[in-house]
Amino acid sequence: MSALGGKRTLSWTRYSAVWQCLFFCYRIAVTDDSVPQWFPYAFPFFFVGMWLVVTTMLGFLSGWFGLQEWYADDGTEEPLLKLSGQSGSMGAGVALSGILKLRAYPSGLGVGIWRLFGPFQKPLKIPWSEIEAEKSSSFFLPMMKLRLGKPANGSLKISARSWARLVDAVPQTDGRWIQMPAVERVSRRSTAQAMFVQWLAITSLAGAFFYFTSRSNGSQAAVPLSICIGFPAAVFGIGQLIRYARES
Repeated sequence: MSALGGKRTLSWTRYSAVWQCLFFCYRIAVTDDSVPQWFPYAFPFFFVGMWLVVTTMLGFLSGWFGLQEWYADDGTEEPLLKLSGQSGSMGAGVALSGILKLRAYPSGLGVGIWRLFGPFQKPLKIPWSEIEAEKSSSFFLPMMKLRLGKPANGSLKISARSWARLVDAVPQTDGRWIQMPAVERVSRRSTAQAMFVQWLAITSLAGAFFYFTSRSNGSQAAVPLSICIGFPAAVFGIGQLIRYARES
């Protein structure tokens, strides 16, 4: 077995105890007649357990646990640039909306996640020389797909503009030259236009859903058209403004 395969096996063994414990609790819950009496007191523990299971599953599906075996951040460098609240996707399409923490270090790219959403996911630091970047997109928004490791041991897709800011933060001075990954230059205007199209599409779909759903059963108390459109427009509009401020 290769070193990489061995480490992945160790990672799975390390977290399998959590799965076994929760499955045992589930069997007790569905077979114990006294569940209705103690369930309100046990629910917080059950919720925390399920949260740990879900976040652990996402850690495997995203490839984070495999990456942290090789590229764990040792904390010896100060970042040149910090970008928090970033959005992207990782591994097998695992969405990380607004919970990514990206760092530009002199030696590599730092990737972290809010601890609440990744209690077992350690911060990563991937050397610049082991990252390959290629142009991509996601729902009209210009993105960059990063292949992490050589050979590739994972992937990360983030905003093209955020990626350019991270790469540009690394100076090529003092006789030191680093072979940096490719960069796709994207203007603020292009990013704003893409996010506006996203907002328009999401608002239209949500508004149509509320409008036709509220009238599907012939109810006289149908939701007014202004609310069907105005509510999702306001909610998603605020979200897009926050995202634009973070990624531009």
